Amino acid sequence: MAKHLYLWLCSCVTLLLACGDSSRDASTQYEKALQLFKAGQYESAKNAIDSIEQLYPKAFKQIKEGMLLMCRIKQKESERNLLYIDSVLKVRQSELETAKKDFRFEKDAKYQTEGNYVYNKLPKQSAITRSQLKVLVTEHGQMQLASVYYGSAPLKHSSIRVTLPDKSKAETLAIGYDGANNYRFTDNGKYTEIVTYKDGQCSAVASLIADNTDKNITLTYLGGSRYTLTLDPLTREAVKATRHLYNLIRSVDDLNREYLLNVRTLELADKQVMQLEKQQKGSN
Repeated sequence: MAKHLYLWLCSCVTLLLACGDSSRDASTQYEKALQLFKAGQYESAKNAIDSIEQLYPKAFKQIKEGMLLMCRIKQKESERNLLYIDSVLKVRQSELETAKKDFRFEKDAKYQTEGNYVYNKLPKQSAITRSQLKVLVTEHGQMQLASVYYGSAPLKHSSIRVTLPDKSKAETLAIGYDGANNYRFTDNGKYTEIVTYKDGQCSAVASLIADNTDKNITLTYLGGSRYTLTLDPLTREAVKATRHLYNLIRSVDDLNREYLLNVRTLELADKQVMQLEKQQKGSN
């Protein structure tokens, strides 16, 4: 009986010592995380905080301290991100305003809820009198290509392909006839077809044209009867300038979204820090 009691007491002492060592080790790990935080090494600090709960699940005091420190890291990261985004955003906005000077804004208030940016050098057209590739960016940042066919016989095309002299090529997605993005009409014996391709539907074609404005590019109408024309230098130039404007609009939009996200993250982190500090004061 005495032997069993001795063994039980030994095990209790061992357990108590282990708990004490665990608390000390958890405190050491927290101090490591704190020093990393002060040094601005936020990712390493977060990893050190995460390891406290993983390695010492019963070190409740250090775990709570780690939670508070994690929120403070989020504060600092958001503040740093906001400063960086703000500086880049100012540059991109300036570039965007400069790029817009090469475009005119067109909007028919009667029929359009959204206006378009059209390259200045492209002529204004009141009527369709030739086959061509049109390009624009909507005011909300969507790039569009439109294959226009004008001729004495119908094509019923639904997509286009562009081909370089070395046979490199790209195609749009096929747009089924719907009377909207793909529509046709006849007037005085002439057939007109207009198929509009938006953003991802035409990105490969726009990129190939924009990256090769110095080369002869063949445009082929697909999906019905074949029709081919050579893109003129002005159209190639317009596609390049329009893609640049489109990329700037998207960049500014993305930066604005990222800025707002970091503002919300900072607000949440501020609230969490206040709550955790209040809890800590209440428990002391």
